[in-house]
Amino acid sequence: MKGKRTVLINSIIFIFLILHTGFAVAKKTDQTNTVDKDDYYYDFEVPYIITNVTILEDGSIDILYEMELICQPGGQPIDVVDIGFPNNHYKLKSVRAWLDEVEIDKSRIMKSEAIEIGVEIWLYDVGFIDPGETAKLKVFCNNLAMVYPDVNEGFASCLFSQTWFYWDFTSGTTNRTVRFFFPDDLPSLDSVENRWAPISEFTKFPSPSYGDPYVEFSTFGYPDTPYDVGVSLPEEYVKIHSVFWKLTIPQYKGFIYFGLAVLAFVILMSFSKRRSDRKYLPPTITTLGGGIRKDLIPSEVAIFMERPLTQVASLVLFEMMEKEYISIRQSSPLRLDVNINQTKIEALPKYQELIINGIKKRNQEDERVLRGAKSGAIEPEPVHQTELKKALQSLIKSVGRKIKGYSFRKTRKYYEEIVDKAWMDMQKSKPELQNAFLWIMVDEDYEGRLDRHYTSYYYPHWYVTNYYFYTGRSFRTMPKVSRSSFVKIQGHGKITQISPVRSLMGGLIHKPQSMHKSIRGVTRPASTSSGSRGYSGGGCACACACACACAGGGR
Repeated sequence: MKGKRTVLINSIIFIFLILHTGFAVAKKTDQTNTVDKDDYYYDFEVPYIITNVTILEDGSIDILYEMELICQPGGQPIDVVDIGFPNNHYKLKSVRAWLDEVEIDKSRIMKSEAIEIGVEIWLYDVGFIDPGETAKLKVFCNNLAMVYPDVNEGFASCLFSQTWFYWDFTSGTTNRTVRFFFPDDLPSLDSVENRWAPISEFTKFPSPSYGDPYVEFSTFGYPDTPYDVGVSLPEEYVKIHSVFWKLTIPQYKGFIYFGLAVLAFVILMSFSKRRSDRKYLPPTITTLGGGIRKDLIPSEVAIFMERPLTQVASLVLFEMMEKEYISIRQSSPLRLDVNINQTKIEALPKYQELIINGIKKRNQEDERVLRGAKSGAIEPEPVHQTELKKALQSLIKSVGRKIKGYSFRKTRKYYEEIVDKAWMDMQKSKPELQNAFLWIMVDEDYEGRLDRHYTSYYYPHWYVTNYYFYTGRSFRTMPKVSRSSFVKIQGHGKITQISPVRSLMGGLIHKPQSMHKSIRGVTRPASTSSGSRGYSGGGCACACACACACAGGGR
């Protein structure tokens, strides 16, 4: 019964998809027809359009257009060409174009003003196509969110409509070809099926003389009409995007907009409460005319900006590693060693002394369990939670005292600029900030920023040393680094070198919310008025996938 229900839902979605595609094509054609003919005198033929569509594992497609343009005698030179793409999720930065194999400067490629979804490509730099001349245009683009549930359970569909041009600018016929290429791990084309186009236009090429296997759609048509094609393949080879939500918006937009408004209000109120609940820094008197507190270290700045306690605690441990007070001994469970004697420990700030006591206490508990002197499982946290909580309370109170009388706004701006500079320094072989790696950890979204924008960094010697111990590598394989040098560790597809950071962030505190409430009850009791100086950053990003598998061309 469940399988029949799934097939029925997929069938409805597939029908919606086709209807929505037709709607979008009509809408784009209507928009294109608003072009005033008196403003242009284009007259050209398009003998052929070949499109290679490569379906990628993430549900996006790579599009490569190749077409021939013939500017007719008496027509205006072709100075700009509009190319349509399937949906609004195409990546403008990915678009590249070539005219007769000469690449067009990317500054000449921009969002089209003549068609709804697509780009306009200006030919100034490579030369116009003059009357009587023939030229070959190639256009590449990556387009997100192009794979959706198929009418058959267990399958996914990719529907595509080849670009076309305004009817009053074109003449002649066009040989249209669309080729679909598939993810590398698809074993064969046996499971690939035709969707949408007539079966007579569909051909499989499982063993081409060159390149990868593909399926091809081909027909003779006209340059002012789209060519609609589509394929299905097993869903396990590609990511499927949800289509139903986008398709229901035109029909029920009034109800949906009202629901979204209510939802937004609830989220806003919830977010406001979370911002208030997250504050743990004691209320402190700050002055508008006060100066900047410039001597804070990264962990203290994280407290000042009221970052999550797991982030603060991780920073504290890394600062202590940087000074070689502690080091990583093993990764599973994560355990630390203390490298200084009791005399030096007693000279440390109170919160660091408590951290070291917590490490020693946890290691002693492990030994007792291993000897059989104590029953129970070995705790995963490297620092005993009671000592860690005391350490964080001590640090929070210390920061509260340090910033008293200083300007909150100026001090925050000062350290935000230091963090931004640290991101740039991390890419240099000799960072100007000795502890740039620690400063980037003050960023509220530093791990996401690492993953999104970078593939490799220069790391200080202390981190490289702990990284190699953490990953269980032999000391002999570790790069030779001096105390003042930086080493570039390059991952293979992933930034594996920040795995110790993630382990600390994810496993340092057993119950983050419970500890936060406990610490807040001491450092910021409910009866205390906090004034209006608190701050918490945040953001929200929303993306909806458009199911429209259509493309339109203009000039």
